[in-house]
Amino acid sequence: MSKKYQCKRQPLGVSIFLSKYFRQVVNIPCFIARAREPLCLIAALIFISSCTTLRPITDTSDIIYKQAALTEEEVKIWPFMDIRKDSIPGINLYGAYDFLKNREGIQIIAGVIDSGIDIEHKDLKKNVWINDDEISGNQVDDDQNGYVDDTLGWNFLGNKMYDMLYAPYAISRIVARHEYNQRKGIYNYDSLLQEYEMRSTQVGEQYARFTALDMSSVPEGTKKYFQHLEAQAMYHYNLYYDPREVYIGDDPHDWSDQDYGNPNIIGFKDKESHGTHVTGILAAISRNETIIPIRTIPDGDEYDKDVALAIRYAVDNGAKVVNMSFGKGYSEHADWVQEAIQYAAVKDVLLIHAAGNDQKNIDLEDNFPSDNKDGVEIANNVITVGATTRYFNEKLVSEFSNYGRQNVDIFAPGSHIYSTLPNNEYGFQQGTSMAAPAVAGVAVLIRSYYPELTAIHVKKIIMDSGIEVPFKVIVPGTNEMKPFTELCQSGRILNAYNALLMAHKISKGI
Repeated sequence: MSKKYQCKRQPLGVSIFLSKYFRQVVNIPCFIARAREPLCLIAALIFISSCTTLRPITDTSDIIYKQAALTEEEVKIWPFMDIRKDSIPGINLYGAYDFLKNREGIQIIAGVIDSGIDIEHKDLKKNVWINDDEISGNQVDDDQNGYVDDTLGWNFLGNKMYDMLYAPYAISRIVARHEYNQRKGIYNYDSLLQEYEMRSTQVGEQYARFTALDMSSVPEGTKKYFQHLEAQAMYHYNLYYDPREVYIGDDPHDWSDQDYGNPNIIGFKDKESHGTHVTGILAAISRNETIIPIRTIPDGDEYDKDVALAIRYAVDNGAKVVNMSFGKGYSEHADWVQEAIQYAAVKDVLLIHAAGNDQKNIDLEDNFPSDNKDGVEIANNVITVGATTRYFNEKLVSEFSNYGRQNVDIFAPGSHIYSTLPNNEYGFQQGTSMAAPAVAGVAVLIRSYYPELTAIHVKKIIMDSGIEVPFKVIVPGTNEMKPFTELCQSGRILNAYNALLMAHKISKGI
């Protein structure tokens, strides 16, 4: 079915970070001059300092790590810096933009499968995809795609009346449905139950200690940790909490039961910031992008049916890149998600997945969703991303990041990342969730300016063009030092400038 899509926005990219002040004192190209505040200072600084060559350089053996402390503004823009000029392992975004100067790109649709996204944020609202074939608010599925009033995206965490926020962890759901152990023999129920009881007991004991405190006198960080413990105790490890029955009404274990959800892609602004932060990172890097918000990830573990449907929704509505900043250690219906991954591969769609924040080797421990089944890669359209810090030394790898020589493809900036937050706010968050949209943003750049390249081309370019790390790093969760090349398949860190140079060269040969 032919569909038309509309983007009522000016080119944004990193231009959302520019200030009026810098536009007055510096002669900046027009795409940056269209910027809005207040992340604005960031791109101004990185644009002013740009100085690039026209050849990709991945070797960093001559780089001396910058010892001096960064300024407050430099801390905000470190992910965009140039390792060769700044001695900071950013992605050299300003070099990439300099290379693209005076070039024309095409519009690319990017799907963001995440928590609620504040599409009313002043730096995001003009990025949002519009489904011209759907009439908003008429309660009719005008384009007959199975989703009523999906003019701006879709929310799989709700029904016509309610929206869901919390969900149990997958391990809790599996234990609650202990008969699952009898199906397919995927998990050993006794060992699973033992792990669940250990985790839930630890959380319960911690939560009990915190409830005895006077929370009005504790630091803000402690309050947030208490709120996290409270959510774990009341929802994540609660065997009797079943939000699907109340807030959605479907059977999450019945693939045919797909008539659910609603158009509320924002969710709860006061409780959900992850999706907005992730989307801001992607929008700050990419250009000519339109974003489909797909609310799928609750506070807790996502449901496999929602994820599989969300991937298919993004693909069917024209996305060429999909960001997936989520994951879990247990999966109830991994096959549904893997079939969706293969569906995306057939449609030439690149999926970017966060590696996870459990300090574990995902070659040895499960991490879902996965493009790997029984040791065999089921598709070649997924990039799994680990997280790095701004320190180009043994502390390069973020201490929380997962890793894996086979199942993590590349690393990207993920520690202390500045981006958009709900209600027109901005702030720092960290995680492999922040590293993935950096890769997604570069993928959008490549597909915009070199649309003849396939998803497989783009994946290889991103992996092959990253900067090399010629030293040993601390393995997350240990005191062990290993060569960086043992922590991911490419042995490299994302570099936007090199990726575009390589894309330009490869496109000439197609």
